[in-house]
This record gives sequence, C-alpha cells and structure tokens, in this order.
Amino acid sequence: MSKQAVGSVLVVDAAVLTMDEARPRAEAFLVTDGVVSAVGTSAELRTLAPTTPVLDAGGRTVLPGLTDAHAHLELLAYAWHIAVDCRSPRVRSIEDIVALLRERADRCAPGEWILGHGGHFQDATLAERRYPDRRDLDRVSLEHPVVFRSSYHSNVFNSKALELLGVDRDTPDAPGGRIEHDEHGEPTGRTYDMYGELGVPEAPLDELARAITAIEDSYLAYGVTAFGDIPLHPNGLAALAALAADGLLRTRVVAYPKHPNVVAPADLRSGALVAALPPDDGRLRLGGVKVFLDGGLTSSAAALHEPYEGQGTYAGELAFSPEELRELAEQVDAAGLQLSLHAIGDRALDIAIDAIASLPRDRVRTAGHRIEHAGNLFMTPERIARILDAEIVAVPQPAFLLTTAAGYRRLLGPERSADLMPFRRLLDAGLVLPGNSDAIGITSGQHNPFPGMRAAVDRRTAEGDLIDPEQAITPEEALAMYTTGAAAAIGEAAQRGSISVGKAGDFIVLDRDPLADDGAQLAAVRVDETWIGGRRVFRRD
Repeated sequence: MSKQAVGSVLVVDAAVLTMDEARPRAEAFLVTDGVVSAVGTSAELRTLAPTTPVLDAGGRTVLPGLTDAHAHLELLAYAWHIAVDCRSPRVRSIEDIVALLRERADRCAPGEWILGHGGHFQDATLAERRYPDRRDLDRVSLEHPVVFRSSYHSNVFNSKALELLGVDRDTPDAPGGRIEHDEHGEPTGRTYDMYGELGVPEAPLDELARAITAIEDSYLAYGVTAFGDIPLHPNGLAALAALAADGLLRTRVVAYPKHPNVVAPADLRSGALVAALPPDDGRLRLGGVKVFLDGGLTSSAAALHEPYEGQGTYAGELAFSPEELRELAEQVDAAGLQLSLHAIGDRALDIAIDAIASLPRDRVRTAGHRIEHAGNLFMTPERIARILDAEIVAVPQPAFLLTTAAGYRRLLGPERSADLMPFRRLLDAGLVLPGNSDAIGITSGQHNPFPGMRAAVDRRTAEGDLIDPEQAITPEEALAMYTTGAAAAIGEAAQRGSISVGKAGDFIVLDRDPLADDGAQLAAVRVDETWIGGRRVFRRD
C-alpha cells in the first residue's frame, strides 16, 4: 500500500477562523509533516520556521477543512457520471424522461441497464403530475432493463427490469420496502426502498472508482476535506477500499456501510468488515454501520404514528421491529462501532431512541450513536431531552431547507410539519449539530456546504420562502456545524475540525469573509484553495 504524502507549509497574513474556542482567531499557523504545529502571528511563525515554504494568504479568510458528516459519494457517482440526467428543469414531463432514456438506450450494448436520475418530489413538477410507471418506461425499450430514480427511496422499473429481477405479482415486499401494484394486482414498476433488496446490478468497480474520484474533485472545490460516507452497495465500499489501497483517495473518509446490503451481523462478530479495508493511513477507516429503520418521506414510507393524509390507514414502513433493532444495536455497539440509524418518521424516531437508550453506558466509543435525519422534524421537548440523555448525535440536513422542506410541508400538512429543522431550539438545548448534505445528486450544488449554511441562517427555501425564522442560527454556529460539529459526529474531534496544534493540517482559503454582513455572503463564498495534510489539492484558476 502506498502511504499518502504529507507536507509542511507556513500560512501567513491570513484572517484565520480557527474554530478553536481557546483561540478563535489568528493570522498565521504552521503545518509540519501534515499536522498543525503552531498557531500565532505572522512575525512569530516566520521566526519559528524560516525555511518552511510560505503561503501568503493576502488577508484572505482561512478555515479548517470542512466535513460532510452524511455523504453518499457512491450515489453522486451514479447521479452525475453513470446515470442519465432526468432532473428538473431539464425535464418537464414523463415524455421528456422517456426521450432522454431512449437516447441512451439507442447507444448502449444490447441488454445493458439504463439508469435515469431525477429529483425529490419531482411528480409535482412534471406535466402529468405523477411519476412514470412500468408502461412509460417500456416505451424506452423492451430489450434494455430501465430504471428511473427520483430518490434513493423511490425507483421505477420497466417490464424487462422486473423480469430480470424476478419481480411479479407474488413477489413479497422486503422489510421496510414496498412494491406498488395496480388494481389487478400487477406490479406498476414503482418501488419504495427496494432497490438494494431486489439486487439491481451495480456499476463495474473500476467505473465506479473513477466516478468517485471525480466526485472528490467536486467536493474539494467546495472545501470539503472529510466525510462520513455511507456506501449503500458492496461496490461502493469496495471502490473506496481500492482507491485507498492504491493511494488514490485524496479526501479523508469515515465509512458507514449499510446493513444488511453491505454488512451482515456475522461481519461484525468476525472482524471481516475491518479486514476488507486497507490499513488506516488517515484516508479511510470504518466508523460504523448504517441501518435504515424506516423509508423516506419522499416516498411516503417514513414510519409515522398517524397515517399519511389521503392514504387510508397507511403510516409508512419499518424495516425492523423494536426488538430486532435493539438486538442489532447491541451487536454494533459491542463491536465498538457507531450505529448510524436512519429514522425520519416520528414512530421511527421513538423506536430509534429507545434502542440506543437501552445500550450500556460504560462502553468506550469515539462518538455517540447517530440518528440520521433526527432534527429535521418531530422534535418535541420530550424527544430532545431523550436524545440528550442517551448521548445521541442528531444529524439533520441544513441543505434540506433549500431542497425538500417545501415538499415535507405539502406532504404532512402544516400541523405535523411545524417546526421544520428547529436548529435554534436544538442548539439551545445543548445538542452539537453536524453539518452534512445527504447529497445524492438531486441538484447540481447540493453538496456545496455554503448555501446550506446560509439557509440555516436566513431560513429561506430555494424559492425564497421564509420557514420558521425564529429557528435561525448565527453564521458562526453554521460554520461550527461543518467543522467542529461534523468532525465530532464522525468520531474525529481530536483529529480535525479546527486549526489547532496537533490536528491535521487540513484547511481552505476563501475569496471572502463568510461572517461579513451577518453571513449575507455565505451562499456566495468561493473556495480559492484546499489543502489536506499540508499539501494543496485544489486551486481555483
């Protein structure tokens, strides 16, 4: 295995926002062999390190490298480099989707899978006011298997794909998933939280690895240097491992592979999961295990206490019973790993909190167990208190204020969707919130942290609508979410998140002050340079 190179650099004449409470601001710092070795004034450090290469920041703002605590490098690779782009506003109808996918099918080898990628709640923007079904996609091809994805949770297959996957009227739903049927009992092609469970073929490992490298490039241009990444299929984890083993992984990745698609309980007990990864050289390590307790709100599958409006008694899906989840949580916890538990609906949240609260408190962990999407909805005072008591890391998505908040409100109604993403209340209660995107490619800039920060400050959707302004946080708190907060969530508070002596020499140089004018410039921030381990890995032309 090749070891990642590190470097030494002296940064001077900078407006350093260290994110270190002991010394919030500085004008210079020294990185020696990849690690911050001194923080101070330019004069002090020039004297201390007279021969070290110098980066003169020219008064520009410097931050620690940003962390995306809930990322999907694999899904972005599919969305932007493997799938056909079927997002709005490029498509305005099902006919547009069919036409784009047919163009791809006409160029592909016989029998090759065709994947189209749309966006959350896209049915509201299509002329037909619905998602495509099997018959729509049959017009793309009867020879190629075709699938259209509006989110990871919602996928539509054509007849050929259903045939190859062995799906018919008698195919049972997977736990937590659902196959939609028409009035005659036949599959419509629409499925919810079934993609991995149906065994859809993955992209070849080398193709996926190349695409992930391109995704890294895009993230580095936004100043993101570290991830809590969630591989949802075997090749997603294998591609990261291959890149790390060859010394080609530029960012720092803490992996949370999905159970059971990628991780089986036996893997936890045997150590096979750890053995599948190369030795940790600071670029890839196993952080925990991702478990989906319920489905997504985008697919109306999040598990609720009360039924969805207009859907009779239907109240979402649970992949595990409370007893099964407690057993699985115990296995993950006993292995010394974080549980990364997807729970969106209020019923799922309560079961998730119960499972984590039942675990022994005397085990040593690098960080608390996580509930993904906790903090977006249903944050009653009782739930907040229980999350604090159980030392749970709540992982809401600031960028969802831009992309999905309006859809949540339409789906659940004003009463159940009240207090959307109440970040002010959560921070005041004492929670440490990690910045993250959960980006899967529904918008081109969903993985850019700065618009998400701005949304948390000004509480406006992409359309400019104001949502619960009393829940606004300060620009400083927004920066902390993507630095110290996110680093803590992935168990790396001691290694990164601030420019402090002993931490990794990961930092970014910005084109403007993100705190100026009460954060009004946050969404417009551009990253001029990105450095990891004292080496420059991105510079804007």
